[in-house]
Amino acid sequence: MGDHPAAAPLALVTGGAGYVGSALLPRLLESGWRVRVLDCLLWGREPIARWLSDPRVELVEGDFRDEATVVRCLRGADAVVHLGGVVGDPACDLDERRTLEINVTATRLLAEAARRTGVSRFVFASTGAVYGACDRRMDEDAPLNPVSLYARSKIAGERILLEIAGEDFSPTILRFGTIFGLSGRARFDLVVNLLTAKALVDGRITVYGGNQWRSFVHVDDAARAVLAALQAPRELAHGQIYNTGSDTETYTILHIGELIARMVPQARLEVTPAQDASDYRIDCAKIAGQLGYHAVWTVARGVEQVRAALESGQVRDYTDERYSNVKYMAGSGRDRLPPLGEQWEEGLQERLERALGG
Repeated sequence: MGDHPAAAPLALVTGGAGYVGSALLPRLLESGWRVRVLDCLLWGREPIARWLSDPRVELVEGDFRDEATVVRCLRGADAVVHLGGVVGDPACDLDERRTLEINVTATRLLAEAARRTGVSRFVFASTGAVYGACDRRMDEDAPLNPVSLYARSKIAGERILLEIAGEDFSPTILRFGTIFGLSGRARFDLVVNLLTAKALVDGRITVYGGNQWRSFVHVDDAARAVLAALQAPRELAHGQIYNTGSDTETYTILHIGELIARMVPQARLEVTPAQDASDYRIDCAKIAGQLGYHAVWTVARGVEQVRAALESGQVRDYTDERYSNVKYMAGSGRDRLPPLGEQWEEGLQERLERALGG
């Protein structure tokens, strides 16, 4: 790990070459941070390639399930931003053991190692899906009702962090709404991006069910929220959970389809009856009141951003598996993150102790 001026704080960002990570990296640099990215590069270097020549950026290709790698990457860090994980219901359902290893057990490993090495600030990316199916806008004190493995794994990660919070370890949890828009890594397995692409390329907007509510947040606004949590006074953000999104950008899936149909009038809107248990609206008053955070992107502006990328040829084939977590992990990337098994979990604490003592 290289030497840098002590005045510049260093953030370790797991999953820093991914969807939110590639939006966060320039935000951190603009705010005077150095960044150490720990990423298995499932999506390659391309999402953050433009910043890798910056001397303030360090890329470590590795798996945060490896305790020696984690301890090495924590050296000299002032904060951890834990974005890495298996994201989305379909991708998580491909392999439950792998999902729990990465989203739960490895979160404990990273948090315990951070605490033991004196890295107290820890920002964790969670999800509004923890509220599951509900018929009202939910604040952070609302009961949790997860209806997916993804949501359950994130709840487990939250509880691990809050259990070990103390004077020497200060976690902050961000429960993101449904993310949309473009970053260094494009995704077309997200409803706004996908329906926009279908409208432009296929001339068809297919909505299944449509009555499910979602609170939406642009990927750049998600990155801005991480930065706000990092820069908040430690005593303010310590042990806090923040719903992260915009109270104005809350729609049903049918509303999204109708909005896109108005913006792409040549596309036909098709609604197919379907059941979807995930139905949530988050109240974002707390993050606005305590951290002064307000999302700036609207869904309509995000649709225009995706439209411009498709029409310019920046994205040539939105159906390519690299733009979908589940397609890639079930396809050519299926062997990139294998489950490590019971032996890995059983010996993890002992190996962590050795890595900390090394």
